[in-house]
Amino acid sequence: MLADRKFKAIKIGLMRSKEFGLLRGIAMYGNTYLTTDIPTAMTNGKDCWFNPDFLFKEIRNNPKGTAFIMAHEWMHMAAMHLFIYQRLAAIDNDCTNMATDFWINDRLLIADPKNMMVEMPLDLGGNAIGLHDLKYRDWTVKRIWNDLRQEGEGEGEGEGEGKGKGKGKGKGGGMDEHDWEGAEKLTKEEAKKVSEEVKQAIRQNLHANNRVGAGGLSDALGLEELVTPKVDWRDALRMFMNSTCRKKERSTWRRPNRRFLHQDIIMPTLEGNSINEVVLARDTSGSMFCQNRLTQVSSEMVGIVNTLHINKIHLIDWDGTAEHRGIFSSDTLKEAPELKQVIGGGGTDPTCVSDYLVKNNIKPDCVVMLTDGIVDTWGNWTVPVLWAIADNANTTAPLGKTIHID
Repeated sequence: MLADRKFKAIKIGLMRSKEFGLLRGIAMYGNTYLTTDIPTAMTNGKDCWFNPDFLFKEIRNNPKGTAFIMAHEWMHMAAMHLFIYQRLAAIDNDCTNMATDFWINDRLLIADPKNMMVEMPLDLGGNAIGLHDLKYRDWTVKRIWNDLRQEGEGEGEGEGEGKGKGKGKGKGGGMDEHDWEGAEKLTKEEAKKVSEEVKQAIRQNLHANNRVGAGGLSDALGLEELVTPKVDWRDALRMFMNSTCRKKERSTWRRPNRRFLHQDIIMPTLEGNSINEVVLARDTSGSMFCQNRLTQVSSEMVGIVNTLHINKIHLIDWDGTAEHRGIFSSDTLKEAPELKQVIGGGGTDPTCVSDYLVKNNIKPDCVVMLTDGIVDTWGNWTVPVLWAIADNANTTAPLGKTIHID
């Protein structure tokens, strides 16, 4: 078949290219079907389907437009979107489809800025097919999803998936379909096996490319970050709390006190499950009212108190000044109206929090600063401080410990 030969030629070209060569393991994974049973293209995270009539009769800018669609499906597989975001799709299928497409398409354009191999596909009328918006550059899929849900009706007049939502350029659902139902049919063991094999395929190509050295394949797609183990921020928070301010409440013989072992004396150690006193300081500066950041850090506060039992919590809102909102426990903070009613909106100066603690003789076991990290100074601290930075993975505080909330 002519379409089959064309498809294979484009596929081989992408696999040999500097821009998309690291996807060759994904391109060879699973099964690929050319069929007119689907309108455009589709993946279930394991296999791919492409409509040859759509690729070669309805795409004006071939072969680059078709190459874009092929790489788009491979990126769905590489990022394991159909497995990771099933819960989001169950809540809002349209927004999940759009969020993953926005995320992928920008990466494809970054990887090939001069359109040497791919370019946004065009229909026969010269209109772009698919979603792209520079606003979402470097955003996570979940953050894009939140933004699309918040915006509601936008300017897009999409067809099929994503109809009428979002402000991105393109026809919304005109590029591909996402087979969430097919992905859900896989058992947990099967889905886990697919995820592990996909990661291994990416790692093998990255490893081979690193051995090549200069002149090797580009990773502008960010594949390495997809297979880099990530530490859950709650685990990092728990470790920080345990190491700095875990309250010792009871004796236990399970672990003898090592201070006396050299004397052949067996003594118990102290252990505990609660934390005594903590400051949760929420950034309420002007930048936090953008892109749903304030809602995010407020919800993470609930995540903190659900994760750890804290006896005494000072809730502070801060921008250029610190506003003490009250004293709570893990149980009472969850339902506190102060959690939803914020005070602030001005500049950003974390020093106001450290100064407030000194002035009011508040000596907590630690301070958790929840912020977007858009600050000029970082304060002067006499107690352990943890910076929980939301949606700003490129910023790390120069003092204390930093974790990133995604």
